[in-house]
Order: sequence, then structure tokens, then C-alpha cells
Amino acid sequence: MKGIKIMRFSIYCELEDSNMPLDYRRKLVSFFKYAVCNYDKNLYELLYGKSKNEPKDFCFSVYFPEAKIGSDEINIKSKKLIINISIYDLELGLYIYNSLIMQQWKFYELSTYNKIRISNIVFKKEKVIKTDRVKFKTLSPIVIRDHNKMTGKDWYLTFEDNTYEEILKRNLKSQLLSEFGQEVVEHINNLKIINVSMKKVIVKSYDINVACSIGSFILEGKQYLLNYFYKAGLGSKRGLGFSFLDIVE
Repeated sequence: MKGIKIMRFSIYCELEDSNMPLDYRRKLVSFFKYAVCNYDKNLYELLYGKSKNEPKDFCFSVYFPEAKIGSDEINIKSKKLIINISIYDLELGLYIYNSLIMQQWKFYELSTYNKIRISNIVFKKEKVIKTDRVKFKTLSPIVIRDHNKMTGKDWYLTFEDNTYEEILKRNLKSQLLSEFGQEVVEHINNLKIINVSMKKVIVKSYDINVACSIGSFILEGKQYLLNYFYKAGLGSKRGLGFSFLDIVE
């Protein structure tokens, strides 16, 4: 079984304008793509090239200080935001870190009326999972996507849906089989998910309203799986600003 390799850091950013669209995640993903492409085009092709729709082993969340959420945009009085990013693989984490540090103090055009620049990047202390039972809280919503291969359509489930656990586990097996081998299938089957305070929210992503879940829950299972979910996220659309977890002390 592969060793656990981890990296987590916070990116402190400044905005030129105080307003951001509700669909802000796609803007930040475009910034990440720009940074990675300028640093290493081979890495860009690996992560974002054509037919590279497989799940990413990283996730991020965004915190807006002094923000008010409106019907179609977010007003950020401080003109600041913090992007928290967690990456499972150390080598990939170093590449992404280096690509972002090269953009420090350089404005990137998010839209015709707003720009963003990085002022600082701070590594975060990572918590160590030593048990088979962990209470997590979401720092970005968990997305559970049910994809119909016949129709090509997606349906999004939340912790309120009766079949969410079945679909989530099915997706996890597909995502992790190549990472951990055949034994992961049984370990995912035995994974226990205990809802503590999860609730449904609707989030706009690439002009689509996505049903997802926020709150806290308990996972019981193999430590390597719990570590993976803590480092890489749990669920779908991880690389698009979803499924970021933190440990509740």
C-alpha cells in the first residue's frame, strides 16, 4: 500500500474589486490553471489537458473575511480571501506550490472588473489520524455525483437522500481502485458514515446549481482511507473547490 504523502497550505489573496460572482470557484480554477501552465506545461497537461476529467488528488476551500452574500454576487468588504488547499501527493504539492509562489504579487484578471494577486502562502500544520474513527467538518461542500453513462446526465445527492451512501461508495471505489488496489473495495464497503449535522445547500458551479452537503459527520474505517479523505477530500469535483475536510478536535 502506498505511503501517505501530504501537503496543506493557505494562500492569502488580495482583490482589486470587492465583488465576486457566486460562481467564484471557476474563476479561481482558471487562476490555478494559468499558474500551473506558466510554471510547467507538462504538469498542466497532466492535470488539465484534454480528456483529463479524472478526479484530482487535491481539493480547496475559500474563506472570505467580512463578506455579504447577495442574490448574484458576494461583496467582500476587506477585498481579501484565503484559499486553503490540501494535496495528497507531496511531489504534486510542491509543483503546485511553486507554480503559485511564482505568481506572488502579480495581478491575474478574474473578469473585466476584478483582478486577484497572491500576497502570501503559509504552510499549515497537519493533524495526524491515529484511530479508525474520526469526526470531520466540511470547509467546502461535499458533492456526491450520480453519473448516468447511458444519457451522460448527472444527478447530485446530499446526505438527506436515501441512496447517498451507496452512490458515494460506488464513486470512491472507482476513484481509489488504481490508487490502492483491489483490497480498497472491501474497505470502502465496510466504511461507516454517521451523519452528525449535515445539511443540504445549493451551490452554483459552472452555471449549474449543484445540490451538496455541509456540516459534520463521523467516518469509521481503515486509517489509510481516513487519511486520504482528509488530505485529498471526500466526494466529487474536489479539484473545483469542493469536498475539503478538516478534523474536529
